Amino acid sequence: MDKIEGIYRKIRIFFHIVFHFWVYLKGIRVILYGVPKLTYGSRIYFGTQNRINEGVVLHAVNHIYLGSNVTLSMNAMLVTESYNVKNWDHYLMRKHSGNSITIGNNVWIGAGAVILPGVHVADNIIVGAGAIVTHDLVEEGCMYAGNPAKKIKMIGEVL
Repeated sequence: MDKIEGIYRKIRIFFHIVFHFWVYLKGIRVILYGVPKLTYGSRIYFGTQNRINEGVVLHAVNHIYLGSNVTLSMNAMLVTESYNVKNWDHYLMRKHSGNSITIGNNVWIGAGAVILPGVHVADNIIVGAGAIVTHDLVEEGCMYAGNPAKKIKMIGEVL
């Protein structure tokens, strides 16, 4: 059974690349470990040596910029647009607002983490599994987690 599932996964990845090759041509190398969901793929920009796992959602109504050596773990979501909840009338009319997302180099986005519109993630950062990132993560070399995401520790530091 595992062999059949492995073959099925490879076939799904192959067809995903065939139908979305123009997205991946912009980066030197993107390694797929599953099939991501791309919305507005032409607005996604990849650095080199990025890894994308199964179930990742890249919702790029506004642009998404991924640096080099970025890992997006299973079911991570980068969402560049949402309902405007700052203005009740706009919310009731389902008007959207948003901004681009920028992810630096050497960043690991944990499983199920959500990066919201307008966020900038600096270089050398780990975003913990299930974290909700609502604001910029600017301190390099740190691990962030929680809802909303906050600094937990420096990478390499023992808790």
